[in-house]
Amino acid sequence: MGVPVVWIEAMSTITVAVPDPLDAALADRMSATGARSKEEYLLGLLEADRAAGTLDHVLAERLTGPFAPLPADWQEQVRQAARGRA
Repeated sequence: MGVPVVWIEAMSTITVAVPDPLDAALADRMSATGARSKEEYLLGLLEADRAAGTLDHVLAERLTGPFAPLPADWQEQVRQAARGRA
């Protein structure tokens, strides 16, 4: 039986200095969202921002059509996708 190989994406490290009140607010948001660390919380924010930018781009391209009808269960699909991000 072989050992599973896990691919880990290369990551850069950044250091950000923040004032104490902002650090406390960051810790509060981290706890409220269930993030395991401030770094994980901030990474989630950055990933969400990137996804939103991608979505904005796709939506802007689609404004001119062609338009495809939505599936009958589109609301349920959105709910399931939102649950997956929580």
